[in-house]
Amino acid sequence: MQRNHLIRYMSDVQNFEKNMSTLSAKWDLLTLLGSMSNIGMDTSETRKAFEDLLDEPLLRLIEETFNKSLNELESKAQTAIDILIRNLFERTADIGFLATDDDIRDYLLFLNSADMSASEEMREIKIRKKEALTERFREYVSKYSVYENIILLDTKGKVLVQLDTTNPITHSKDSLLSESLRTHQGYVETFRTSDLNHNKPSLIYSYRVSKSESDEPLGVLCLIFRFENELQSIFRKLTRENPYIALELLGSDGTVIASSSAHHVPIGSYLSPRNNEDHQTYYAGFEYLYQAVKTTGYQGYNGSGWIGHAMVPLHLAFRSSSRPSFLKNELFDSVANAQAYYPQELKDILDKARKIQSELDITVWNGNVQIANAIGHESPFTKALLSEISKTGEETKRVFDHTVANLNSAMMVQYLEDLKFQSSLAIDIMDRNLYERANDCRWWALTTTFRECLSQGSVSEADREKMNSILGYINDLYTVYTAMFIYDREGVIVSVSTPEDHALIGKRIGYTWAMETLDLKTTQEYVVSTFEPSPYYANRSTYIYNACIRNSKEENVGGIGIVFDAESQFEAMLHDTLPKDENHAIPEGMFALFIDRNGRVISSTTSDIRVGEVLSLPVSILELSPGQSDAQILPFEGVYYALGATCSNGYREYKQSDGYDNDIISLLYRPIGAIQVLEDEAPAQRTYTYPKPNGTEETCEISTFFIGGSLFAIESKNVVCSLAHQELTSILHASEYNMGVISYDKRMVSVISLAKLLGMEKKYDKERDTIILVKTVIEKQVVYLGVAVDAIYSSPEIPLRSISHYSNVLKNENSLTKAVIIPDNPEDFANEMISILDIPKIYAQLIQPYSRPLHKVMA
Repeated sequence: MQRNHLIRYMSDVQNFEKNMSTLSAKWDLLTLLGSMSNIGMDTSETRKAFEDLLDEPLLRLIEETFNKSLNELESKAQTAIDILIRNLFERTADIGFLATDDDIRDYLLFLNSADMSASEEMREIKIRKKEALTERFREYVSKYSVYENIILLDTKGKVLVQLDTTNPITHSKDSLLSESLRTHQGYVETFRTSDLNHNKPSLIYSYRVSKSESDEPLGVLCLIFRFENELQSIFRKLTRENPYIALELLGSDGTVIASSSAHHVPIGSYLSPRNNEDHQTYYAGFEYLYQAVKTTGYQGYNGSGWIGHAMVPLHLAFRSSSRPSFLKNELFDSVANAQAYYPQELKDILDKARKIQSELDITVWNGNVQIANAIGHESPFTKALLSEISKTGEETKRVFDHTVANLNSAMMVQYLEDLKFQSSLAIDIMDRNLYERANDCRWWALTTTFRECLSQGSVSEADREKMNSILGYINDLYTVYTAMFIYDREGVIVSVSTPEDHALIGKRIGYTWAMETLDLKTTQEYVVSTFEPSPYYANRSTYIYNACIRNSKEENVGGIGIVFDAESQFEAMLHDTLPKDENHAIPEGMFALFIDRNGRVISSTTSDIRVGEVLSLPVSILELSPGQSDAQILPFEGVYYALGATCSNGYREYKQSDGYDNDIISLLYRPIGAIQVLEDEAPAQRTYTYPKPNGTEETCEISTFFIGGSLFAIESKNVVCSLAHQELTSILHASEYNMGVISYDKRMVSVISLAKLLGMEKKYDKERDTIILVKTVIEKQVVYLGVAVDAIYSSPEIPLRSISHYSNVLKNENSLTKAVIIPDNPEDFANEMISILDIPKIYAQLIQPYSRPLHKVMA
């Protein structure tokens, strides 16, 4: 896909193109000057090679910049729609369960059977029952605060009870009533304008209330969801870090039904519900980058076909973001800049640039050797030209290196940003889920049968069976719980939800949470056990949610405990948050955890880390404030990981104003690479500053090269040239330092390993190593020798005063070094000296003893 027209919005891409344009102009000039030099230096091939390579990092930079913005839009849009769908899934269960509530059914039966005379006594009874049911609705909404109103209607549409006193509706003609009376589904979900809610667009869940012994309808119950309130809460959280993004919820036809910025994108306006190829659109006279997504669904529920939509003005979509705070992590720079961790495609770009530069280095190096060996070789112009060509090549390679490093850093930043975002999603899912658990225990504690049975002092078998039946019915509907039980005011279990737990009846609960529950003062309060192994959960760790049961006099007569299936539910939450590939598989090595503030594991997606283990983590992670996210690079079990973390902040009143305090931190780990790989990576090559000759000082030209990270030299008069990509042929009866022979100018030339001479175990690599061809005179004959080195470096002209020859006293007759170069300042050579190799001695000691007599060779 062509995206060149977007470059004007991409500052990083523009900077890269600007740098390369400047270098291109330099290459033009150098090519011209090279053709005028006395050695005919031609740089056109080097220039073309760099220009051909330019397309790869440029296209990659454009793609990465584009995808970064598009992925951000996709993740925001996907999260918005999926979080909403998870919430609404809970609502579909609410309406079906609440429609079976005995108090609601009894009220409708009363209205159908009671004497409807206008007597004062009957009028007062009706008022009291209506007030009692209204209060019950109020209790429900005070716990399930996602609803703004509850309406009970008869089968003809007459409003019998509702919470919203400002709602003028007395009789509804909405067709959802007839649908609710006849549907075979467990609920009716309606989103549109309705007379049930001030004739404004509303999300309503409805279902019929029927007689318990038959399916004969008595009325219709409606729950009015706080749709706008919920969507704004989701949008606010998702746009907090990037306010330029506009989030919308679209109907299947593209009509905007919710907007993060209603002034900018009004409700009722139209946006495309489908993505075009370039994800670009016009809206209100501006160009936008956008992403539209369908929900991934939750447990088979997909809602009403709504679309999550995110968009950002094109001129703001690719702006360079400020350096995120997590980049202060001390490991970030060292890991992000380690080429060992680069993806292969970036390594390939660097390898190509390195090869181009290596070939240029050889050309320049050989040019300097050619000048040094020429008769009357003084040619300041040509040497200056060669120096400038070398510098420009290095500068060009640095631009590639810098660009590739920035690309990798950008990818690493994206990993961290994604993990941070995904960790916030994981903890948000947890908070929202446990919000429902806190609501459930408090609402079920208000069940009239429970209150009446516990009010009698002792529980009869008949009452126990009634309570067991209700608990069993609830537990069958709400599979997030493995068990439920009711205990009396002494903390003794009197009722259970499953036959398997009947043995618990009559046993006292020996945990403080039961006593704390019996001391609660209001129906809004609840108690949660600490996360610990529990006999009510097969000695696995979990949370047990509790609420007090009160009699009609508002006295505590017992409590209800509901055992959350923490193991499967938490792991499912984490699993849903981890990214998946096109085959729905989690990337290898990724895992996620929930931990408490002490680093104790609450849930884990990897079998290598078990629940209850305590992890060693930075204080900055363990002390995140509620709602705060962070991302870091951390070592763990011999591997560097990118880590995203977020501390819980609750949902609505849960953990925010209800008195419950239990901070949980979600962690997502993505592997980067083994720590050892970074430790083994070769250090950066050092820079050397040679002594400068003054005025008429005598000088010597040398050619320098690297072996094992150290710099060595040969007098340029001994150098023929340097060669790359040479294939070696092994020979018999040769020195252990002789690697083989190469063919040069119709000669077979032996090649020795200086690395092995220095005690290094290093194999020759024809793709990376260089062979320096040298010559010397032995027994009045010119002989040639190849020296394998890691890399050639430069060909400086240095003053003779800086060359110190060994004295006869210090000089070992077997020494292969004839002199050293002493820097003007110790730091110029990194506190070292550069050894000048003695080529005649190297040949005499390593080659000649294994060769036939020279006169025979020359015959």
